[in-house]
Amino acid sequence: MDNHSNKIKNSWNQWSDTWYLRYRTDEAISKIIENPGSAFHHTTYSMIKKTLPNLQGKRICVPSSGDNHAVFAFYLMGAKVTSCDISERQLENSAEIARKQSWDIEFICDDSMSLSKIKSGEYDFVYTSNGVHVWINDLQDR
Repeated sequence: MDNHSNKIKNSWNQWSDTWYLRYRTDEAISKIIENPGSAFHHTTYSMIKKTLPNLQGKRICVPSSGDNHAVFAFYLMGAKVTSCDISERQLENSAEIARKQSWDIEFICDDSMSLSKIKSGEYDFVYTSNGVHVWINDLQDR
C-alpha cells in the first residue's frame, strides 16, 4: 500500500472511532431495520428496486462501504452482502453491529482501488455511493 493510501486508511480508522460514532447509534440502526430503503437517496433506491426488484439471495458487494448502512439495508432486503473497506476500524465497528443483530455479513478489509481480495464475477450487483467516486484516482481514464 502506498503512502497516500496509508494516510487515507489511518484517517478513516481515526474517524470511525470519533466522528462516525453518530452513524452507529441504536437510533440510526433502528431506522434502517424499520425501513431499509432509508439507507439510500430516494432516487438511488428507486433505481435499485427497478433494476433488482427482488434482492433475495442476490450476491452484492459494497466497496468503500463506510458506515455500512447500505450493507445493512441490502442484507435486510434479503441479499448476501460483502462489505469492503480500507478501514479496519470501520469494518470492526460495523461487524460488531452485525454480530449484535445476528446478521450474516462478510467483511473484507481491502482497498477499493484494487479489490485484490475480491474474485471477479462473484457478485450479481456492486454498489457504491456517490461519496466513493472521489476516491477513484483514474476515473477520467475509464
